[in-house]
Amino acid sequence: MISIFSNELIQELISCPKRANKVDKKNMYSENRHSRKNIDITSLDGKYTFKMFLRKSEEFVEDFSVGLIWTNPNDYTDIKKNIILLRCQGPHDSKSTVGADIHHSYHIHEITMEDIENTRYSSPANKEVTKNFSSFSSAILHFIKICDIIEIDDYIKDIITKNLDGQIELDF
Repeated sequence: MISIFSNELIQELISCPKRANKVDKKNMYSENRHSRKNIDITSLDGKYTFKMFLRKSEEFVEDFSVGLIWTNPNDYTDIKKNIILLRCQGPHDSKSTVGADIHHSYHIHEITMEDIENTRYSSPANKEVTKNFSSFSSAILHFIKICDIIEIDDYIKDIITKNLDGQIELDF
């Protein structure tokens, strides 16, 4: 059992090769004014289990979240709750005025050691503006790349298509 969390473990969890293996519903579904989907993911070595979540506002196209939840931390630590490791998000409402807060820009949240120490398992405090994506579609592609997820096409085919050259194109 891992007794001490580390930045190295956090990076390993985010970047270790993973395979998509189950989806909660075939297509995005509507709930609480958001289109949603959850995909179960396992590290290729079978050691870690995760859930990828997709959320997109049905009212504001730029308000979305694509995230990675570590679902078996209790197998390796004394933490009994799921941990949100990473979220790629579009601009959304915040308590601050426009321009005073990064939540009004495309941004990424990543869990930190401070979050772990303060038991903030579901709200990573580290956040930074990004230019790596500028839409729900490009956030999904960026997320799949940085989280090293393979064999996911069948689980997001309601969102993707392939052009004649076999290249992935996201439709959502």
